[in-house]
Amino acid sequence: MSEAAEKLDDYRETILEFQGPPPFRVDLRRPVSATERAALARVGLVEPFAVLTAENPCGEHADDAPTAAVADARESRNQRRTARLLDHLEQVGAPAVRVDGVAPGGDHRERCVATPADRAAGVALAKRFEQIALFWFDGRRFWLLPAESDGEPQALP
Repeated sequence: MSEAAEKLDDYRETILEFQGPPPFRVDLRRPVSATERAALARVGLVEPFAVLTAENPCGEHADDAPTAAVADARESRNQRRTARLLDHLEQVGAPAVRVDGVAPGGDHRERCVATPADRAAGVALAKRFEQIALFWFDGRRFWLLPAESDGEPQALP
């Protein structure tokens, strides 16, 4: 299995932690419940939206760095990239809801945003920030959409 395909498999295990208020979680390993859809609506996510990050371009993780200094440099770069993503969304007038993508064991976390977008716009934004893939919510379920990787859209779970 290629490294990109392996990373895409990891995406399927993501838990989304929305900042709220109040904070709430959506576990992408399970169907989205009515309670979770209501929580999404409370934070303004009532139409199709994308969840993406600007961190770790091309699937490169700061925690995979060969030294602590390289890991620190990658983390600083991730913070700058997240700021650029937020600035871009503000410039185009798109709302952004803070959400973290978290591995089930909590050993990996990425700062993300949710923003209203159709599939094509979500993929284009993910590509702009050199992301392997993104999540997209169609109002009923989440999808894993490839951006800078090969593959077909996958309905989750």
